[in-house]
Amino acid sequence: ASKALADAARPASEFLLDATRPAIDAATPVLDPVLRATEQARVQWQLYGSEHPAEQVGLGLSVLLLLELVREVVAAGGDERPYPRDAYDPDAARAFFVRRPLEVLARAVELGVRSAGFGGALLSDWLAGPAALEANAEERALQLAKVLTALGPTFIKAGQSASIRTDLLAPPYIRGLTSLQDQVPPFPTDEATALIREELGGAEGVEALLDSLSAEPVAAASLGQVYRGALPDGTPIALKVQRPRMARQIALDMLLIREVLAPLASAVGLPGDLVGTADAWGEGFVAELDYSAEAANAALFNANVRQGQLSGSVFAPPVVEGFSSRRVLTTEWVDGERLDRCRAPEDVPRLCSLAMSTYLQMMLQDGVLHCDPHPGNLLRTAEGKLCILDWGMTLGVPQDLQYSLIEFIAHVNAEDYAAMPDDFVRLGFTPPDQLERVRASNLTEGLSFVLRQLSQGGGGKKLQARVRDEWREQYDPGGLLSKEELRAKVREGFYAQARTQLEADGVEGASVMDVQNVMEKMQQRNRELFQVPPYILYVARAFSTLEGIGLSSNEDYSIVSEAFPYLSKRLLTDDSPRAKAALRSMVYGAEDKDASNATPNLSKVLSMGDGFT
Repeated sequence: ASKALADAARPASEFLLDATRPAIDAATPVLDPVLRATEQARVQWQLYGSEHPAEQVGLGLSVLLLLELVREVVAAGGDERPYPRDAYDPDAARAFFVRRPLEVLARAVELGVRSAGFGGALLSDWLAGPAALEANAEERALQLAKVLTALGPTFIKAGQSASIRTDLLAPPYIRGLTSLQDQVPPFPTDEATALIREELGGAEGVEALLDSLSAEPVAAASLGQVYRGALPDGTPIALKVQRPRMARQIALDMLLIREVLAPLASAVGLPGDLVGTADAWGEGFVAELDYSAEAANAALFNANVRQGQLSGSVFAPPVVEGFSSRRVLTTEWVDGERLDRCRAPEDVPRLCSLAMSTYLQMMLQDGVLHCDPHPGNLLRTAEGKLCILDWGMTLGVPQDLQYSLIEFIAHVNAEDYAAMPDDFVRLGFTPPDQLERVRASNLTEGLSFVLRQLSQGGGGKKLQARVRDEWREQYDPGGLLSKEELRAKVREGFYAQARTQLEADGVEGASVMDVQNVMEKMQQRNRELFQVPPYILYVARAFSTLEGIGLSSNEDYSIVSEAFPYLSKRLLTDDSPRAKAALRSMVYGAEDKDASNATPNLSKVLSMGDGFT
């Protein structure tokens, strides 16, 4: 019925858009915000509504258009800003928008209309039962990615951030959101030109710079778009200009996510501190709006690189200071190829190793980590250098956290899993008052199993194959069970182990609980013992991207092994007590490191020299 109504309503809706255009054109000087809203609604209908007629009805489109017009007119008034200090502040945003209920209502209804089709389909799956939820998960994940794209920049960024939250989302949704593209239609060049003039003011050479810009942007993303041009002296440049009204849009969307969507998601059972997660996202999104901070991040990276052995092999595009501001960023133009599309595939392994060393140095030495290394931001230049683009999202890594990460990586390399519960506390994964429970639990055992498999390389596919082989060796050494029978045997063993662990923790009735109760109790217990600190999301995003690029050129690529040379050199050249303790763990593993008769791992000692080659 929804599809039939949408099909019938589409001609009328398109006619409505076309019919209102001449009247609005005549009133452009007065109704410029309305004109922009009409164009935005037209583009969104063409890109989204026509692709998904079953998910958008004619009435919904008409309401959406009217609400969008109201929201634009309301948003155009006044010079107040939702974030007066230009930093994420949920309290300031709440105080700002509580005085603008129409604007909030318009956006809230828009979110509801655009997501109604996906929500209805998901509800239908839920009513049909777990089998339907599992069978349709891949399709629903792709639908969700398209809905987020239609909802605009904030939700595109939120989807990308959620794509690494395996603790929140099922694997099909992780895969679906991983494919989410940060690309939307460009905004008009005359608006971009006006904003550039406003930002750069009377700087000498601005008009010549504007005259040199390409007629259309060479790239358009959710927060801004890039033009190619040249300085008065002929130096080619890339000029990035922010979309108009972005701060206000993000502030409103983050307010709705934080105050409405996060509590709703918690109410239906999504685990974790979702309001805290929303705040972490908001801080990152708003920070990306400050192009002057992005320029400073890039300049700091180049300065740090020049002082070490990476000098001359990796760089960020140099910033052109006189033509940059909070909403305009001008850098020298860099010709290069994306690593995942490189025409010199034989050079990709070297560049992957270089990228890994660079990111480890950023995280564990410089203290500022580039958090958005998707393939489009990593270029191979004609000289074979690595160029890292887009420094808007970075993570500060304090020295104490640097050493905690070094210790954890050293313990992983040494397979010193007994030391990991203390690492979890120092890294913020485990509350200090839960340390003894973690030591007594099977969490470390499970993690050690995963890390042992991960260290062998090959990514997810080969890891799964090795896990199946271990299951076969443990539960079916004779090879007599079918795949289905082996899975059943593994589940049976897992549930028995879970019941035993719950009983040890004092959970009564575990021995007679059904499977669903066992799972729910284990999840609840593990959430008490283990949490995901916000900073680790950015670390995981960075290094999972590097692993993906590495696997594209080497199917046996191991991110754990790749980190070993840098870690070896760092530990051998760092005189701090914590570094020395981590080095002893690397050399002696889980043995008594202070005993005079402890046996060093000679192969590891010899391979440590790789860090100096």
